[in-house]
Amino acid sequence: MFKRLIPKNSNTTRIANPYSNSPLLLRFLTMQSKPLLSIEQCRELPSARFPEYIKEATGKLYNVIWRSAPPTNIYVVKKPWDTTVREAMIEFINHLHKEYPSVNVIVSEDVADELTHELISTSKIFDPNIKHTIYTGTRKEIVERTDLMVTLGGDGTILRGVSYFSNVSVPPVLSFAMGTLGFLLPFDFKNCFDTFRMVYESRSKALHRNRLECHVIRKDPEAKKENGEMIHAMNDITLHRGSLPNLTSLDIFIDDEFFTTTVADGLVFATPTGSTAYSLSAGGSITHPAVPCILLTPICPRSLSFRPLILPITSDIMIKLSESNRNPSIELTIDGISQHDLRVGDEIHVVSDQHVPTSPDLDKKKSWGIWCITKGPNDWTKDINELLGFNSGFRGQKNKPQHL
Repeated sequence: MFKRLIPKNSNTTRIANPYSNSPLLLRFLTMQSKPLLSIEQCRELPSARFPEYIKEATGKLYNVIWRSAPPTNIYVVKKPWDTTVREAMIEFINHLHKEYPSVNVIVSEDVADELTHELISTSKIFDPNIKHTIYTGTRKEIVERTDLMVTLGGDGTILRGVSYFSNVSVPPVLSFAMGTLGFLLPFDFKNCFDTFRMVYESRSKALHRNRLECHVIRKDPEAKKENGEMIHAMNDITLHRGSLPNLTSLDIFIDDEFFTTTVADGLVFATPTGSTAYSLSAGGSITHPAVPCILLTPICPRSLSFRPLILPITSDIMIKLSESNRNPSIELTIDGISQHDLRVGDEIHVVSDQHVPTSPDLDKKKSWGIWCITKGPNDWTKDINELLGFNSGFRGQKNKPQHL
């Protein structure tokens, strides 16, 4: 099936089985003696350049301006192994290579592998009249060279792409809706060409979203090498008893002062961005992403008086697995990704990104939150009404009186 891409009279060397473990570098798909797609390493590309963010005179959005030159290295993240999204990605890359020859398209190694393995099964192929080169590399190499991130999928695709930049600055994120549900997806893919041009020509706007920092401190001497390990969350940090039968006991400290001990299934620490995720399901408040705060939401607490809290963004929260715990461990997940379980005596420290960076010369080795390209200031209002059905009446009768 794969060899049909190579004519019988072609002088091009036939390609080995694409499902082998051969390196991605210099792998070619061939059509009519011309390379259809080549994949190269991104380590030779120029280092990342960040834009400048200029706040509007009124409102909460920022203008995204590349001063010296437009973005060159575009990191494209897609929903994995989805035929529709894959075809959309090929269409988008075709457009970039045709209209913006100086742009370098970067993908993760698994996406590069998917493109080479599955290209023949798609209804859209790369334009054979244009030379197509995409770049890939290690996570570190991609992080160091990305000017702009483009995502094709849902909110989970954004979280996965942003996780590459867990402890460093995140490039601006341009997201196209191709998933099942999305509070972070203001743009439809059918308008992707015009939307990308707006960003490329420094005519777009962005909303700054804070992230949470999570520091884990282990009590066990054998695990202390992990102490001080820092992980960032765009949505939430969750502590949960998992499949263990007993409620978990957690000591909560805020700004170095003991606050309370909770007995519950667990706790959720959420950003305003994550307020419409697990925290909302657990009874937490819906919070506008521009509100500087940390949400603390209990999961099924034994005490009915433990209500969800909204804390100042400057809060330093410490959670310790109480010695009175009957469960030996508790699950820790960050943006839906499982981490090493916490054990009795372990603690985590949760703080927020507080600084809103606007200069392109900021320290890229630090996390400064996330800049999301947006249509306008009212995307959030539209999302909670259309996606959540906010304040909808029973049986969809939103504006009709209800009769007993």
